[in-house]
Amino acid sequence: MTRPRILVTESLGPKGLSYLAEHADVDSHDLLDPKLLPGLMGEYDAVIIRSAHRLTRELLSGHPRLKVVARAGAGVDNVDLNAATEFGIAVINAPGANAIAAAEHTFALMLAAMRNVPQGGGHVREGGWNRAAFLGRELYDKRLGIIGLGRVGRQVARIALGFRMVVAAYDPFLPSEIFRTHHVEEVTSLDALLVRSDVLTIHTPKSGPKLGERELGLLPLGAVVMNVARGGLIDETALSQLLQAGRIQAAGIDVFSQEPPRLDSPLLQAPHVALTPHLGGSTHEAMVEVGLMTCRGVLEALDNHSPSNLVNVPIPDVPDDDVKSLGRAMSLLGQIFSRLHAKIAGSLVLTVGQDIPRSAIPWLRQSALAAFLTDRVDERVNTVNALVVAERQGLGVLVEESHSHWPDALGLRWEGHPESEVAFSITSDSQVILRILEGIPMDMPWPKMAIFTRHQDTPGVIGRIGTLVGEFNVNIGQLQLGRRQAGDEAVLVMSVDARVPEDLRTLLQEQPGMHAVEVFWEE
Repeated sequence: MTRPRILVTESLGPKGLSYLAEHADVDSHDLLDPKLLPGLMGEYDAVIIRSAHRLTRELLSGHPRLKVVARAGAGVDNVDLNAATEFGIAVINAPGANAIAAAEHTFALMLAAMRNVPQGGGHVREGGWNRAAFLGRELYDKRLGIIGLGRVGRQVARIALGFRMVVAAYDPFLPSEIFRTHHVEEVTSLDALLVRSDVLTIHTPKSGPKLGERELGLLPLGAVVMNVARGGLIDETALSQLLQAGRIQAAGIDVFSQEPPRLDSPLLQAPHVALTPHLGGSTHEAMVEVGLMTCRGVLEALDNHSPSNLVNVPIPDVPDDDVKSLGRAMSLLGQIFSRLHAKIAGSLVLTVGQDIPRSAIPWLRQSALAAFLTDRVDERVNTVNALVVAERQGLGVLVEESHSHWPDALGLRWEGHPESEVAFSITSDSQVILRILEGIPMDMPWPKMAIFTRHQDTPGVIGRIGTLVGEFNVNIGQLQLGRRQAGDEAVLVMSVDARVPEDLRTLLQEQPGMHAVEVFWEE
């Protein structure tokens, strides 16, 4: 198999590059001149950037070889996600790789702000020793409010509990179980969190809530405010005014709405502020983990898997092994259904068993469409752009919860045509079991190579099939036969130990009573 070719435009670290080089041909740069990037995009299977480059629609278009782009970091603001999705290009990032670094830096700034470290250090350098002027405050027993209980927020909560702070959080997107697991009190409204927070820290993406003058004014008198997440989440002018007035006691700020901030930025003039130049994720350990997480995700995506750090596909929050087994089942389901039903007959219906995680449904929907459309269109189609391509083809897909005998089953059928259904279930040891084929109940582990026939249920058909397969020296493993009723149409699935020659398929198709013959194999 040809090794993929990968371009790295900025320093990624030796461990990440070494990992890539084991599996791909890599061209790496400490800092590639952005003017050279447009001329290189079409020569690579994947491109990895950091912060110095922007992957615009213009840069991403017209490169059929390019399958994956990656941002070695958490944010992907410098990648046009809509364009990448439209072109079927997977986007990888490294969320949470620097979570520990960002959480620790939150406390570095929190302690520095509450204990007057920057001011005290400057005072000593000027020859002073007025200890009373820099009286600080402890973290112990303070009420910490966390906005956003994601990867960083959870690490912040863990550290805060070590300081014996009282920890509460607001995150409307998480189930209550997450709060309980991390020993954090759940607060169901932002305002309710603000009014009780002696120390407030925010850890959300740019789409998170914005803290303006009204929100900051709800904090208790003498509160401390932290931002080691994204610039622009806190109104810097309002915060500086509240600091000047003494309404807010101190702040720790690592990120700014404009970076670097202007010298006349109000926060640079405000008292009791500990400032750093976006250092939250900047540790040696975090840089190594960011590089490795990015590289792993890129290689998995190039290998047609769905890594958890794939940005423009809704990857379910389930273990990686479950994602792989679900992915195999959906790939088989979509491809087999497509092969058996050449003509589109309305909308697809995806049935999802009760034991399949609800969080997986958006991804399963896209996976089913991608597998169904792969051999039907000339353009690239995958889980990234499946919805876009399906819309262009006029193909819709509905989702319904199945209450069948197999709560772990996934099925596809045409709306209004139950006789068209194909369904698989997934066992606890990740086996994919055929349960329904053309609306007929079946029970067979799906093999790597198989022959499928649809034929009239008459004597002699099965014998002729077996004889022909034997004449071509193709060994039969398992055989599963099903029918709706005697003398009606029947289906046969036969696992085989070798690729089926085209001549054999042709001869099978020519047999009396044979309606259809398909040959399947997994790469």
